[in-house]
Amino acid sequence: MVGILPAHQKTIDEFFAAIAAIEKGFQYVGFSYLAVRFDARFVLLHGRVFLNTSVPPEPAVHFQSAHVRAGHYRLTELKLNIRELIDGLKSGTLATPDGELLFPRSSGNCAASFIPLHPEGLQEQRRIGVLTIMGGEPEKIRQPDLDWEVKAASPPYDGLQELSTAFGLGQLFQRPVYVEIIANNVAIVDTANCKVSGTKADIAVALAKDLDPERVSVGYRVYSQGTALKRDVMLGRAMQWIEKDGFQHGSGTLQIANASVLNCAVSYGGIAQSHWWLADPDQMQNVRRAVIEAFDPKLATIRAIIAAAQGRGQVARDLEAAVSWLLWMLGFSVAHLGSTSRTTDAADILATTPGGHFAVVECTTGLLKAENKLAMLHHRAETVRATLAASGNSWSRVLPVMVTSRTSNEITADVEAAEKLGVYVLTREGLEDGINRTLIPTDANQLYAEAEQAVAAALAKNQSTSTGEA
Repeated sequence: MVGILPAHQKTIDEFFAAIAAIEKGFQYVGFSYLAVRFDARFVLLHGRVFLNTSVPPEPAVHFQSAHVRAGHYRLTELKLNIRELIDGLKSGTLATPDGELLFPRSSGNCAASFIPLHPEGLQEQRRIGVLTIMGGEPEKIRQPDLDWEVKAASPPYDGLQELSTAFGLGQLFQRPVYVEIIANNVAIVDTANCKVSGTKADIAVALAKDLDPERVSVGYRVYSQGTALKRDVMLGRAMQWIEKDGFQHGSGTLQIANASVLNCAVSYGGIAQSHWWLADPDQMQNVRRAVIEAFDPKLATIRAIIAAAQGRGQVARDLEAAVSWLLWMLGFSVAHLGSTSRTTDAADILATTPGGHFAVVECTTGLLKAENKLAMLHHRAETVRATLAASGNSWSRVLPVMVTSRTSNEITADVEAAEKLGVYVLTREGLEDGINRTLIPTDANQLYAEAEQAVAAALAKNQSTSTGEA
């Protein structure tokens, strides 16, 4: 195969097989890119193809200075479909209305990887599949030269990073050239139109246009005091459907036990697309959350702290407090060591499971590697391990956890470093998911095990990548 080895072509085929049933639900397919000129040609450093169920807010259409280009096109403007765009990358060039982009390849070939359930989507409780096409290593970018060139352009940007962010490409860092094809979920639990009141639950979902409502199903689990009383499925053909705002909206009603909490997972063609927790706001099962809500109704203060935690000083201390409250509601025993200036060399939070295992938690309102936080967290976790071993308690496991009020997109460049250190990263999306999980009494042992599994998977992935590169 021209431009790609058979094993990597198989990965691409797996991606298209995974989206075959939902592909016509992608009403908008757009391509964003950032390129830098080396000699006479522009080299595509990073691109993203967005497979969306609706037309997103349009980014800036195009930017060009002497040595930098960035742009966003509908694929129809390029006169390409997704497969043809990938073929262009495999051939090493991509034609655009504003000139050709070079996609250098390693030894004449591209590589491919596919993550069916991307971590960013999991933290938001929805399915995102990401196919990445990787090329060769470009020449070293001249910095700060290009940033200053971009500052002087019309329109001006602060530098390459702001350009990358403006065109939806996220964090920019030096690596082999690559293009990500991002397949978003095609159905969601429509929380704005869901309602649980007493013994009645109104369930609402939203489905991409042009997909078949009869292929929708909503699996639901009904909980009381942490125990699943009922597990069943509501079929799309039993729901009422209307078209509104470019989506198909389905609704149905369930009879449930009083004060129940529901977890609803909407699927299309038997493949789960998103899930969400629903509960009667006037009734509470988790006694720990109920007690917190006696002083913080609907957890408004915790939510506000997380939303506002974007700086240093008191907002950072507030974030530590909010995280400690959240961990306590999730069933952990918590010591907030960072609450006083006398323990500045300690971890922000120590949390223990009922089984006796420890989480060493560091909170940040910035990037993970800022102020050497990752290295300090790793050192503090090792100190706890050594202390446990010296006291005859080496059976207790220790998990370093970095909590950030930033979103997954904002910390992309730091995640790999955290993964290689065996650090579990909890982003703003993860904090919001944690708040939802406090609706029912939660098993902290299970949450701890899930975090350990995620860390082990990330370590295995990085070891595999390192072996492959070697």
